[in-house]
Amino acid sequence: MLHLPFLTFALGGGSLSATIVGVGSLVLFGLVGVIAGPNLSKFDSEA
Repeated sequence: MLHLPFLTFALGGGSLSATIVGVGSLVLFGLVGVIAGPNLSKFDSEA
């Protein structure tokens, strides 16, 4: 239910290309978060 407003916002524009770009950016952001998440401690210069 958390993603419902985002999905309705992305699909409510009526533009297929805008929907593809929006969903694609969300997927890319998710993949980057999954890949970089466990490795964030390696990039911390203060640790």
